[in-house]
Amino acid sequence: GHLDSSSAVPALLRVLREDDVASVRRTAAWALGQLSADDAAAALATALRGDADAAVREMCAWALGAMEASAAGPALRAAARGDTEEAVRETAVWALGQRGSAAAGDDLGQVLATDRSVRVRRTAAWALGQLDLRAAPKGLLDALGDGDGDLRLKAAWALSEIGDGAAIPALRAALGREQDPRARKAEVRALIHSGERSERLTELLQSADPQVREAAIRGIAGRSGVDPWPWPQPRPRPFP
Repeated sequence: GHLDSSSAVPALLRVLREDDVASVRRTAAWALGQLSADDAAAALATALRGDADAAVREMCAWALGAMEASAAGPALRAAARGDTEEAVRETAVWALGQRGSAAAGDDLGQVLATDRSVRVRRTAAWALGQLDLRAAPKGLLDALGDGDGDLRLKAAWALSEIGDGAAIPALRAALGREQDPRARKAEVRALIHSGERSERLTELLQSADPQVREAAIRGIAGRSGVDPWPWPQPRPRPFP
């Protein structure tokens, strides 16, 4: 993987398919991801669907996140929705965000609404903000009322990236009840990016939170950026 030689791809594919040691298959998947070997996507997708070892499936999901091949998207979406292991689902969600295809929007919205792991849901919210969406999925709006503050933060950030004016009522309601200062700031940013009217932003100048007041002033002045911004970050890739 570090030699960056595409001539090794056939040998790495044989290892991924045939080696009887899971840690070796996992490292082969990592190497294929390092090489961004699009011609390996079908084999990685097959391993993601069927390898018995969760660590191998996790690495296959990571590797597919670096590829544009058509085989990557369906396999990642299936893993995000249905893999039994939290780490695999989360890495598949992260990889869909990395690929940035709007085709994953419905699947990520479903994951955000239904997955039992808050870690997976947080990453799904982040991933939705990476896609080229024009409308916010319902699951993202519902996440503004989640009990986890970090999930609310990531959901508001994603909404600010999407900029869907239809999300403004949900954002107003969320801001009215929000207790987490980072999430409040994110919700104000989302309101600005979604086209909130300046008279509504003026009302926020009465907020007890100075960051909210400052963000509202920036929005009134036509500045969509709110700095410094606590950008949500995905989990790091699973190194072999």
